[in-house]
Amino acid sequence: MPVTKSILHPAHGVDRYTLSNSAGTLTVNILNYGGIVQHILVLDRDGVVRDVTLGFDTYQEYTEKTSAYFGGLIGRFANRIAFGKFTLDGTTYNLATNNGPNHLHGGLSGFDKKIWTVTVLSQDPPSIRLTHISPDGDEGYPGTLTTHVTYTVTTAAELSIEYVATTSDKATIVNLTNHAYFNLAGVTKNPRILDHQVEITPAVLGYLELDDGLCPTGTLIPTGTIETMDFSGAHVGRTFGARIAEVQGKGYDHPYVIRQDAETDTRGQPLVEAVRVRSPETGITLKFATTEPAFQLYTGNFIPEEYTAKKETQDGVAIGPWAGFCLESSRNPDAPNKEAWVGQVVLRVGKTYGSKSVFGFGVRD
Repeated sequence: MPVTKSILHPAHGVDRYTLSNSAGTLTVNILNYGGIVQHILVLDRDGVVRDVTLGFDTYQEYTEKTSAYFGGLIGRFANRIAFGKFTLDGTTYNLATNNGPNHLHGGLSGFDKKIWTVTVLSQDPPSIRLTHISPDGDEGYPGTLTTHVTYTVTTAAELSIEYVATTSDKATIVNLTNHAYFNLAGVTKNPRILDHQVEITPAVLGYLELDDGLCPTGTLIPTGTIETMDFSGAHVGRTFGARIAEVQGKGYDHPYVIRQDAETDTRGQPLVEAVRVRSPETGITLKFATTEPAFQLYTGNFIPEEYTAKKETQDGVAIGPWAGFCLESSRNPDAPNKEAWVGQVVLRVGKTYGSKSVFGFGVRD
């Protein structure tokens, strides 16, 4: 069957859902804990099955190890909010500062640490919907927020993720994403992604300048301005590792901009293909498209050195910094505190927040 369910940890009610397409070219495992994308299994150029995402086999490891947000659904607000505070309709809200002086990925117990309710929507294509209700005041955010996230695996070897959220009682802020890390070689073959070849398409306008705390200053740096940040034009196909030592911080952790405004519900916008990545070792490719105005490119700079994957599909190979990369569809970081961007993230009663992103896998020699 294209969608199957197994019990991962009965005492904590943790289940795993397996979504496999009819072509046998893509299998994805999703946990109801955190909506975590646990495994992504694809074929390489030699027909070998590779697990191309980072994570763990057991529920305990996701809860006991320092969080790197492996594969989790991120909310209520993905990325950073400067100094852990924002003002909405005249009221200032204080959030946890769990990333230096800033608030990161929803706080101390964000959506990636919740048990979601799962509904199987379809067997062909395999599709499931995850639902979570976040009460008013959760992690300091106002409003009772109901979130639905739909995972679908297509016959074209695509993982589609669609997000919908509403608030029933108060205006709030929302910025949802998934934090899957990709390693298109599979960590068994190469535990670093520094040789991955990258293309950022002409649809991307540039990236946001960051302060020392990795929050945006509000300035857009156009594509082609800073060579170390450019994977377009003459730099198409350059590897992550080629200039990573020159990048601010320990590597890429930057928001790239596709367009400068956004509706509360971007699902009416066309999917824009923004990034293409290829592993030269396996030939496995990834194409990333989204309806969102921005995405965060992150190269796993802060994955702790002591992590060990311990996945049967990855032979328990040790991982650390640069073991995987993320493409996190989003609104702009710190948007609640930037007048030009705040309209991207405010959700009012009677309105709907929505977005869609697609990760397409293939092989190219």
